[in-house]
Amino acid sequence: MIDPSLGARITFWIVAAMVVGGAVLTVTRRNPVASVMSLVATFFGLAACYAMLSAHFLAALQVLLYPGAIMVLFIFVVMVLNRDEVEPIAWRGLVTKLIGAAAILYLVVKLAAYLFLITPARTLPPPPEFGTVENVGALLFTDDLFAFEAVSPPAGTGGAHPRLTSRSFEPRAQRLTWSPSTTS
Repeated sequence: MIDPSLGARITFWIVAAMVVGGAVLTVTRRNPVASVMSLVATFFGLAACYAMLSAHFLAALQVLLYPGAIMVLFIFVVMVLNRDEVEPIAWRGLVTKLIGAAAILYLVVKLAAYLFLITPARTLPPPPEFGTVENVGALLFTDDLFAFEAVSPPAGTGGAHPRLTSRSFEPRAQRLTWSPSTTS
């Protein structure tokens, strides 16, 4: 495990800023492609957080599953829908911006107070088998088998969503129109 030195703290704050910044950009972007790419950056930041916690298997799963597979599906849906371009940021008026800025300031103050006033619950490094493929696999297929299998149907139906959203709602007869002027 990484010792709580100055370099580790600086790395944590950089990665945490990346995660929070990516999350904020995800919800404030009006362009769906920019929003999805911000979500990918957030997922990579979460993988870096897992790696800093010595959970390298979870970090690898985070990189492979979310940006590698699920986000490709989201980008496919966004590209298939092909909506018109919109403004880059979704904020409208001055009042909305002030409320958002006050909420962010409140969140930062509360989070900073929480982070600087607590003492760590665990100072010992994790056991050597923590986060290994063998340990995670044993947990998934014994204690957490129901939760692992319960996720399968929603994940499987995610593949049908782009196909259903890309279909045109016009009847086939209206799409295949014929006119005599095009045959000459």
